[in-house]
Amino acid sequence: MPKLVEDFLFVLIYPIYKALHTKRAWGRVQKHLQSTGMIQKTSPRQVFYALYKNYLDGLRYLCRRPHALQSVHFENEDVIRTPLANGIPVVAMGIHQGAFEMMHRVLTRYSDHVYLFTHSFADKALTELLHDIRKTPGLEERETSSVANTLREFLKNKGVLAMLVDQATEGRGNEVQVLGQPTELFLRLPLKAMAMGAGIVTFRTFRTAEGHTIRFENFYAPKSAPECTTQKIAEEISLWISEHPEQWTWNYHRNFTIGNAS
Repeated sequence: MPKLVEDFLFVLIYPIYKALHTKRAWGRVQKHLQSTGMIQKTSPRQVFYALYKNYLDGLRYLCRRPHALQSVHFENEDVIRTPLANGIPVVAMGIHQGAFEMMHRVLTRYSDHVYLFTHSFADKALTELLHDIRKTPGLEERETSSVANTLREFLKNKGVLAMLVDQATEGRGNEVQVLGQPTELFLRLPLKAMAMGAGIVTFRTFRTAEGHTIRFENFYAPKSAPECTTQKIAEEISLWISEHPEQWTWNYHRNFTIGNAS
């Protein structure tokens, strides 16, 4: 769709969505922006506009639209290339920010063995559709029930394990502070892999006027202290969100629920 049409559709849809979700997703976004102080940098409308645009951009990228592929820019690629070249398997770890659906396919630039745990939806047709859209040589989707086998295979092949660690529908995460608020990061598997000889690479994507940037940030060496690693990653993620607050998925229902009875 042309940009003007996309924007016109958002103008029509947003007031309806807001009215229907004032006490749910829209309300959570407003509450979280206020509690973290990010309301000074962005607004619920900007957040939902960015979610809308990033979803469309991510879909175009997964469908291999030429313009979408060409508008992705890469920074600091040595952060992931160097450990892989030295035979160190890597957990490539990001968050739900920007057009995050493109991040896993990007990793096939660096390895022929990229593993991604995916969630099956109750709607089998939707699950199959997403699987078909994400499909690309070198990327293997795995069910969460196969964690042990996948971890062994990933370490053996010295490949890449792709993860988004800021949100999950189930399971217990590591309690941390993000933007000064108690929350969870789902780091148990990355930390286990690190203890078994893998490194951790943090990376993210965000939308700019020129397109999408994929930036590799830091490398955490195998056997690093888990408590220190967890703290540093939480600080990284706080920085990422504060730099592009409109592009993070604030609406997720488990954000900032630790110690909050409401």
